[in-house]
Amino acid sequence: MTSEIVPQERRLKFVKPQREWKWEIAIYLYLAGMGAGAFIIGMVVQWLGLSLRPSTAFTLFGYPVDLSRAAFLWGPILVAIGAPFLILDLGIKRRFLYACLNPRTSWVARGFLILSTFIVLGLAMFGRSLLPAGSLGGRTTLWILVEMISVIFAFATAIYTGVLLKSVKYVPIWNTPLLPSLFLVSALSTGSMLTILSALAMDLSSLGRISWSHSQVDCAEQILILIEAVVLAVYLLTKYRVRDQGETSVRLLLSGELKFLFWGGIVLIGFIFPVTLEYLYAHFPGALFS
Repeated sequence: MTSEIVPQERRLKFVKPQREWKWEIAIYLYLAGMGAGAFIIGMVVQWLGLSLRPSTAFTLFGYPVDLSRAAFLWGPILVAIGAPFLILDLGIKRRFLYACLNPRTSWVARGFLILSTFIVLGLAMFGRSLLPAGSLGGRTTLWILVEMISVIFAFATAIYTGVLLKSVKYVPIWNTPLLPSLFLVSALSTGSMLTILSALAMDLSSLGRISWSHSQVDCAEQILILIEAVVLAVYLLTKYRVRDQGETSVRLLLSGELKFLFWGGIVLIGFIFPVTLEYLYAHFPGALFS
């Protein structure tokens, strides 16, 4: 008795991308990851004592506002914008409430607690950074503790998106422990890029200049992109070695229906474009922003 071996090209035709999670989840994943990563990088920048100089304090509706630190800590706003898209994808409000009442077994419920805590603490850090330094009595032990807890929940937010996808058993390419690591590195990479763009926007708007050479963050961004590329390659290689659905899913990305999204979106826009932009700014800043 012989078994029929189906050619890979024919199997690829029968494998289709999942259609259960649509654009709402994609927006949430991108904003939550980038926002959490930007907050982590921004807190590191603040802990290192880096800010914008001269001071960018001004009065808004009678209240003093200082963008010297706030320019690096607005990542929680993106998470707050992206979180409702996760709720929107669940559809029925009752379904969302039921999902959030069982954190012991539901990753949606755990994610709700993680995101809610990070958004509250992150926005508190962002709001405090808008005030001139020393206006609330300086960085007390309590504020340092809140900063550390907020960073921990920022890491949890970045990792959670990968854990949520990993919990979906019916999509083989997602079911791997490498996915949370990939999401974490991606969050830090996109977050560092957002931090660089925020600093450049402040620099170009003449509201203030960075008090250090941002080549430090540029270098970190390039290292993170390299790590992300390596993790992605290992992730795809690991799933490719899993025959049948794993191998077919990778082929679907590399040469199948999703090849334009993968090579154009992830490789070109996600990897090549940031490195090229940083290179042009470092060597031809006048030509790039004239």
